[in-house]
Amino acid sequence: MDPIVIEIIGIVSTVLILFSMLFKTTTLVGDIRMRALNLVGSVVFVVYGALLPAISTAVLNGALVIVNTFHLISLCRQYKKEKQEKNAEKTERLSDKTATATEEKKEN
Repeated sequence: MDPIVIEIIGIVSTVLILFSMLFKTTTLVGDIRMRALNLVGSVVFVVYGALLPAISTAVLNGALVIVNTFHLISLCRQYKKEKQEKNAEKTERLSDKTATATEEKKEN
């Protein structure tokens, strides 16, 4: 493969990982976005390391793919759980309002 193409792949992966570090990770959504972009950057770095060949680069980023995948799955589960809890709270509040309105109608 053309060495310029290989360098472009390396630069793209570097930029992806750099951008992933710019996300605010004080929120769950920020954490998910950071991990997802970091995962993509690591995958591209694995390709870059394999094309050079730079085994240490490929192995390190392969390990980071595993770590980021694990954390991303965990964060997505947490996000889904929190979303379900919020929906349950909304449903409960709505049903409380409906019950109160029904009781008020019965009293009148």
